[in-house]
Amino acid sequence: MQSTTINVDADKLLPVKLALSRLPRRPSPATLWRWRVKGVNGVKLECVRSGGQWLTSAGAVSAFLKAQTAACSAPPPDSAGTPKRTLATTRRLIESGLVVVRAE
Repeated sequence: MQSTTINVDADKLLPVKLALSRLPRRPSPATLWRWRVKGVNGVKLECVRSGGQWLTSAGAVSAFLKAQTAACSAPPPDSAGTPKRTLATTRRLIESGLVVVRAE
């Protein structure tokens, strides 16, 4: 669960579109919706609704971007535990036409 970064009593709330206007390339409205509703890599942009409009804070945007950077820079999962395909399995795949062997 993501920790709460917006404090509606203390933070300066901005419309989501305006809060992200400082980015080098402003995301589309569809991207903003996706960041808020679905999130990216398990992280959502925290927003609050007021007066029919979605608002966020500079702190929430900063937390979202930092979490995205951390998720992208994490090392890939270790594949050492992945079982190897056996010769019998490879033969069955070739016979079924799912694997094609090319002569070099």
